[in-house]
Amino acid sequence: MDSRRKSFALFTFFIIVLLARSVTCGKYSRFRLADVQRKSANDVPCTCAIYLTGQFNRFNRTEQPKGNPGIQLELLQHFPCTTSGNKQCANKCLDSIVKHLPNSQNVICATIDRDCFRERAYLFYQNCAPRWVNSNLSAGKEFCCQNDKPMRCNLMAEFIRQSLRESNTTSTSSDEQNVSDR
Repeated sequence: MDSRRKSFALFTFFIIVLLARSVTCGKYSRFRLADVQRKSANDVPCTCAIYLTGQFNRFNRTEQPKGNPGIQLELLQHFPCTTSGNKQCANKCLDSIVKHLPNSQNVICATIDRDCFRERAYLFYQNCAPRWVNSNLSAGKEFCCQNDKPMRCNLMAEFIRQSLRESNTTSTSSDEQNVSDR
């Protein structure tokens, strides 16, 4: 009878161990599945972009920039989804973009799809989430582009003043003619 009781106790112990193992394995597999789903949703590598001031609102940091960036680099590195990871991403972006600074006027003017006048270029980055974050870093240089070509800003300003004068004189002469027609 004693051996029967021992074997029954041993059998019961193994059943309890198997049940506990199956319950905990299921629990941990659900956690692992949630981790995988969370990682895939936030699995954006460190990506850098240069946007001009005409493409974003400097006073509303939650609003995303409009249009295509002048320069965009995907670094294929994953940094932690923390503030220190974001700083690492921004610093890595800065290191990568600095190479383009000497030729930045030509690169920006060739890649943007519009004319610009006295706009500054700012560094944006994405890390973990597909959302652009303004790093508030700028080279301090103003860009002036017309017809995909760089122009000196003071020369472009003179062209703008001249075209305003011409449109002003044509509207004034047409107003005078309208008055004389009455």
